[in-house]
Amino acid sequence: MDSSTERTKVDAGMELIARAGACIQSGFADRHNHPFADDFVFHYINPQLPDLDGDYHGFDGTADLFARLEHLSETGLRNVPHSLTPYGDELLVAFATNTLSFAGAVIDVDAVVVWRVFDGQIHEAWDIPAVNTVRPHPAST
Repeated sequence: MDSSTERTKVDAGMELIARAGACIQSGFADRHNHPFADDFVFHYINPQLPDLDGDYHGFDGTADLFARLEHLSETGLRNVPHSLTPYGDELLVAFATNTLSFAGAVIDVDAVVVWRVFDGQIHEAWDIPAVNTVRPHPAST
């Protein structure tokens, strides 16, 4: 594969991740124009939230996870992306900070999401929060 084909796949993958982010931010409003494959699985790994820890299948399962996160947080979920790095033409790693609130405390949680993209769709994602370095949000201190 030449470098222009490789770059095109990487750019397409990054566009799909941007569409996934927009889908999440919209509360999964458009169930017909999303980047997720029919066999998409979102692996949510968070031992601090054992009721949510697990695998979420397809558009509906993933939408349910984020709705549950929104419901648990008193102020909803805010996501600030920092970087998106491709590794080959199938894997992309996103780094972001999520802001949530529990019991009146607003917190920032850094996280990485490893996205697996091929055949023009997102097929799998692993969301891994940095649960040992949760910190109070500056606005709440």
